[in-house]
Amino acid sequence: MKILREGDREKGLCPACETSRTIRYEYQSVHLEATDVDVDDVLVGSCEVCSETVSIPPQSTPRLREARRSKHHTLEARIPRHLDDVVFLIAADLDIPAAALRGTLLRYYMNELSADPKVARRIGKLAGSELAGGARNARVSLRMDAELRDAAWCAASEVGLSSWADVVRGALVAAKQDFVDGRASVRKGDLRRFAAII
Repeated sequence: MKILREGDREKGLCPACETSRTIRYEYQSVHLEATDVDVDDVLVGSCEVCSETVSIPPQSTPRLREARRSKHHTLEARIPRHLDDVVFLIAADLDIPAAALRGTLLRYYMNELSADPKVARRIGKLAGSELAGGARNARVSLRMDAELRDAAWCAASEVGLSSWADVVRGALVAAKQDFVDGRASVRKGDLRRFAAII
């Protein structure tokens, strides 16, 4: 396969101009209508006269396919600030930035929640604990793929959780118990391995 580079040119038929034109390859954002996803940095061939996208080379196909498969959803939740402090405590222990750890930590618990009914019940119970309470004056934003989001929400609903904020608060209290209080060395080992690649 020939690998095209940004700035490469070739002749091609422009459907908008209805004639042969010079096609220039450049990186652009491409909107996938079927999944309503915008994919950044896709190499496309555009007509130099009308700027219409004329072709997408084969080397861009895997990037588009991956974006179609892994449509990410952003989960937003308001939490008490002291629960955000839990993330900083764990990050300090693992010697990584809290901003890098937050998403990994929460996705880890979302996966555990969806895979293990015991963990789901535990997070459900902890969401109503005293530590999970307080003024919700901090915001957490988390990107996750649709499959994990749906599985986590199904498990959360089964244990009576009614909002993502409840799920996040329960997960952070569980993280505090597991990592700060040292109740689950297996989870700490898992997270250390994840943190090593952050």
